[in-house]
Amino acid sequence: MAQTTNGFSFTDCKVEYSTNGSDYTDLSGTASVVEGGDQPRISGEGYTFDGDTALVTYGKREPMELTFGYVHTEGTAEAWELLRPLFEGGSTCYFRWSPKGGNTDDFQYTTDAGQIIRFPYPVGDASSGDPVMGNVVFKTPKVTKSAVA
Repeated sequence: MAQTTNGFSFTDCKVEYSTNGSDYTDLSGTASVVEGGDQPRISGEGYTFDGDTALVTYGKREPMELTFGYVHTEGTAEAWELLRPLFEGGSTCYFRWSPKGGNTDDFQYTTDAGQIIRFPYPVGDASSGDPVMGNVVFKTPKVTKSAVA
């Protein structure tokens, strides 16, 4: 296979959330990180007296934990204040992201309904000039890949 020329960076990623799975709010202006996109599958092994290797079996996919990072701000229409009530109220929500920016035909990854299971309140270090950052950890059964319409 020849070397690809279609690589791209994550700098134009579009990140959105929804409370109903159909109406999404864009968080890209404060969003900064999407992490944890791996989904384990349950596996098991057993051994017999006759044989030197294990018998390996596979089960269902485990839930995913995704981390969505953002620049912490105090605006009422920005990530921290929009996501905080979802965590504090234990509300179900959805996330989706499009690494190339969410243009027509770009790939998009959409979670099933899940919950924010970790939500940090702002902390910092007086010796740093960095912006205050935050992130939420979201647990969902799965993610579905599609193309942006």
